[in-house]
Amino acid sequence: MNIPFFPESRPILKDDLSIFRQAFLENPPAISEFTFTNLYAWRTVYDFKVSLLDSLLVLSCCLQGKQGFFIPVGKGDIKQAMEKMAAAGPVVFIRVPQAVKDLFAGEARFVAVEDRDNADYLYLIEDLVRLAGKKYDGKRNLIKKFKAGNLYEYLDLDADCASLCLEFQERWCTIKDCDSQESLRNERLAIREMIEHFADFELIAGAIKIGKEISAVAIAQELNPRTLVMHVLKADPNIAGLYQTIINEFLSRHAQGFTYVNLEQDLGLEGLRKAKLSYHPVELVMKYTLTAK
Repeated sequence: MNIPFFPESRPILKDDLSIFRQAFLENPPAISEFTFTNLYAWRTVYDFKVSLLDSLLVLSCCLQGKQGFFIPVGKGDIKQAMEKMAAAGPVVFIRVPQAVKDLFAGEARFVAVEDRDNADYLYLIEDLVRLAGKKYDGKRNLIKKFKAGNLYEYLDLDADCASLCLEFQERWCTIKDCDSQESLRNERLAIREMIEHFADFELIAGAIKIGKEISAVAIAQELNPRTLVMHVLKADPNIAGLYQTIINEFLSRHAQGFTYVNLEQDLGLEGLRKAKLSYHPVELVMKYTLTAK
C-alpha cells in the first residue's frame, strides 16, 4: 500500500481499506473512531494521515490546529510503539481507550486526562428493542404516539437505494441550517462520503418513509464482533416520536447477532448528552488524552 515508515506519513486513501480492515480484525476496537468508514469519511476535516511502525498502523490528525495521534492499530506491542513515538519527540495521543491508558499507569512520563466529551455511549441492544420497565415509559409512549398518528413504511436500504439517505440529509440540513454551522457542514460531507462508498464500507442502513418522503435515516456497521456502531441517526425534528421509532425499528431488524450498540459521543453538547443518557447506557466507553512529557 506504499505506506511510509514513522515519522513520515501520507494521507489516508480509499485503497487502504483492506489493510485497515485487517488491522481491526487482528485487534478488534472498542471506540467508535476505529472504523475505516469514520476515518475515510472524516479524513479531510481532520487531515488524517497514516504511517507504519513495528507492523502497526499509526494515525495522526489535526485538531484545532494541533497534531495528535491515535493509538497504533493492528497486531503488535502497542505500548512499545507508543514509547518509541514519544522518544522521537513531543507527542499527544488522543481518544486513548481505558485499557491502553492503564498500560501507562504509574509512569510519570505520561500524563492522562479524561476526555468525557468524547466518551462513547454503549447500550444493550435488548434494552433499546424491548424498552421494558418504567425507565423507558416515555420512549414507549412517544413511539406509540408516532405510530398512531402516522402511516409509515420502514425501508431496508442497500447500495442501490442508499442515495435516498442523501435526499433526506439535504432536507434535514435545510431544517437545521447546516450552512451556518461548520460542524454540520463537515458532517454533511462525511455522510456523503459514506453513501458514495456504501457497499465497500459494508454499511447497514434503514429509513422511515412517511408519504412520499424519507423522514428518518440510520446507518451503522460492525465495530467488533459484539458491537454495532451507529454512524448516522437522524429524524425530522418536527415529527414527535420519529427519532425513537427509527432507533427501535432499525435495531429490531438489523442488530441480530450483536449484544451492544455504540451511539458514539455527545461532544459536550448539553442537549445531545441529555438525550443519550435518557436511553440509559450500560457503559460510557471512556477515552483519555495521553501526553508524553
